[in-house]
Formats: sequence, structure tokens, C-alpha cells
Amino acid sequence: MRTLLLCVLFSLVTVHAAEPAVTLRIGAGRADITPGTDVLNWVTGKPFGAVLDPLLVQALVLDDGRTKAVILRWDLTDVSDSARDEVRRVVNAALGIPGENILINASHTHSAPWSPVYRDGYRGKERDNWWSIRYMKSQNDFPPYQKWMDTLLASCVEATRQAVAAAQPATITIGRVAVNEYLYNRRPRGPGWGIEGKAPAAVAQTHPEWDAEVLQGGASFGPMDRTLALVSIRDAQNRTIASLYHVACHSVSIYPSYPGISADWPGPASVAMSRAFGGESLFLQGCCGDITPWRRGSAAVAEMAAGMTKKAQVAQKFAVKLAPAPLQIGRAKVELPLTPAAQERTGVDRIVTEVQAIVCGPLAFVTLPGEPLTDLGTAIRERSPFPQTLVLGYSNGMGVHYVGMPGEKARGGYEMGVAGAGTDACGGILVDAAVKVLEDLFAQTSRGRAAAKK
Repeated sequence: MRTLLLCVLFSLVTVHAAEPAVTLRIGAGRADITPGTDVLNWVTGKPFGAVLDPLLVQALVLDDGRTKAVILRWDLTDVSDSARDEVRRVVNAALGIPGENILINASHTHSAPWSPVYRDGYRGKERDNWWSIRYMKSQNDFPPYQKWMDTLLASCVEATRQAVAAAQPATITIGRVAVNEYLYNRRPRGPGWGIEGKAPAAVAQTHPEWDAEVLQGGASFGPMDRTLALVSIRDAQNRTIASLYHVACHSVSIYPSYPGISADWPGPASVAMSRAFGGESLFLQGCCGDITPWRRGSAAVAEMAAGMTKKAQVAQKFAVKLAPAPLQIGRAKVELPLTPAAQERTGVDRIVTEVQAIVCGPLAFVTLPGEPLTDLGTAIRERSPFPQTLVLGYSNGMGVHYVGMPGEKARGGYEMGVAGAGTDACGGILVDAAVKVLEDLFAQTSRGRAAAKK
């Protein structure tokens, strides 16, 4: 069944037999994408009214002399399929970089707009993300929002242009450190039976007695990726060009207590890391559909930013240098079947989306659309042939919104109910698609060819 739904489109770069030595040139850039405060907050339906901290698009360009790849990350709630294609189109037109070589990852901050929809036809009769219009009408014809839609495209081009201009010979290191003290899985495993009497009333994160380290109601902990992976990119003088830090955690520390615009915890964390390391610091969101910060509020944000930066410094101290290799880029088209409720809303029975991989030697960035739960990232890493695999959620499309591995639907909960438009099979389909892309790219390497001959 899954093989019928999965169609691998292409592996863009063929690695040549000898895999010649390569000098990677890497550059970073940024541009502001903060909307006007008259743009409407999708939660309140009222103007945002104020800006706590700016929203950015940041670009990382990798160039091996034959191929350029671009990682764009932005402080928005999601990446719509329409916005993905429009950004790829304008960057290609301005800079000649093929659209299929561009990866877009959203931080999933809830204190920012959802990404715009420039053209319909991607999700049947559902043009706007249903979340974005729960409390208000679509903003597509609202002049302040239209102005911001144009700004977003222009800023993506500008950030990429800066990164291309700044590209220089670079080395890559990677280190990892645990940051689980700042994370909480909001889907603990409830007991199926055996509780005598009535369990004490549960307390929420807003309650004075809340403690993320204490489970309630006889539950057991749900899965969690405790890792902050730090990818450091340095020039010939060992100065930092960019630091990529990958964590799986919802950006909801400021939301919903503050109604204005904010990049949430990744904003201050990136500022702190740039101060510590120099260069540009880019947050890459992981598979965090079930993972939130352990506490909420401005004090928690400050603690999280400072604490993660200190942890990242330790990771950098013990980081290892990665062997350079020609860039490889691949993607797959994936068809995800919808639930009956989602079919009624969209008028279609499945959504077409994509997974993508950008690979350099042992390092692989692989994307999933929508809001994947932790287990999807874990399953892909365990099956990936690349030892340094970073799985990015909220990338290159909305997919079926929240998506878990088969069996999660039976556990219920918000994520697997109205918020998850796909059937129980969708998580497995996405994992298989991502692994297939990675395996196909690995097969083109000298290691992959040698393994195939054994």
C-alpha cells in the first residue's frame, strides 16, 4: 500500500565514481519578516498591536562548486505548500538556484502569522489553513497582510543573496548535548487499567504546583528527543560563520499570554548563541508535535535561552569535524490519505506533499511536512544510513498537520483528533519515504556502492 503512495521523484546530484575532494563554500544571511502590527493575530482575531522581538528569515547557502543548496528558516508558524513553491520560484528567478535545492523550515512560533497562501489548488477546496481562520476571516484580501506577503518573498531573496555573497571555504563540526530539562512531552502514556478509586485532579502548566518532572494520574512518560545538535560552520581562520542548533520543542513559551508578535524562545536563544559563538545562529525545528517547553512565560524564555547556550558551548567543546563531500539533494512526492472529516473539509481523499534531503558527507538534513510527533524523527534516524541525520519537522508544506506513527490515533488526544487530518497510516508513510530518499542518496556514495557489492 505504501509503495503505491510513494513516488521518488529524483536524486538531483549524482556522485561520481571517485568522489573527488571537495571544498565547501558556505555563507549565511538574514532579513526581517516582521509584519505590521495591524496584521491580525490568528488566535485573537485582533491586530497583533505590538512587537516583543522581530521575526527573521535566515539563509544558509552551501556550494560545492557544482551544486548550490539553500536552507531557509523563518520565524513563522508553518510553511504552506503554496509559500514553499512561491519562495522557490522567486529565489530561482533572482539567483538561479534551482527551486528543488531549497529547503524551508519554520520555527513554529505561535506568536506570528501562519505562512501565506499565494495560490490555491494544493488542498482541494481548503485554501487557508483551517487553524488560521478559526477566529477570523481570511486575510488574503487585507492590505496590511498583502503587503507582508510581498515582504516575505522579497526578504527570502535578500537573505539568500547575502548568503551567496558571503560564501567562503568552510569546515563543519557537530556536537550533541542533552537539554531534556527544558522539554516536556504533553502526551504521557495513561494507564489502560488498574487504578483503584479516583485519581487526584490533574494540574496544568499554569498551576503553582505544576512540575514537568512529575507525572500525574498513574501515567508513564511519553517519548522525547532530549538532544540539542549543534552544527558549527567555520572559516579558514576558525571563526564562526554560522551555528545551526536543532531541537525538537514547540515555540510556545510566550504564547498565549502575550498577544503581540514574537519569535518565542528561539529568538532570544539565537541572540545568546550568536553572542557566545559569533556569526549567525539558526534554529532548526525538529519533530516536536508532542513536545513543549517545561515552563511558560518570559522568565522561562530567559532561562531557556541562557541554559541552552551554555549547553551548546559544551557541545562545541566536544564536537567532531565532519569529512567534506559533494552535496547530494533528493526528494520524494508522497500521497497521504485523509480522515473522513478532513475529506469532507477539503473535498479530496488525500494530500500530496514532499520529503526532501540535503546531504553532505555523513551529515543529512531530512524534512517532514506538518507537525510530526517525536517518534517519526526517532524512526528515521534509526534507519538512516547517514550517521549524522537531523530530521526537521514543519518543513516544505503542511502535510496532514499533526501526524504520529501508526497506533497513535487509538490513544486519542488533541493531536490525533481534529488537529490531525491524516489517517493512522500517514506517519509510517512519511518515515518510509524519508528513509527511501536517504537510502537512494547513500547508494550513490562510494560507501554505499561498496556496501552493495558485499
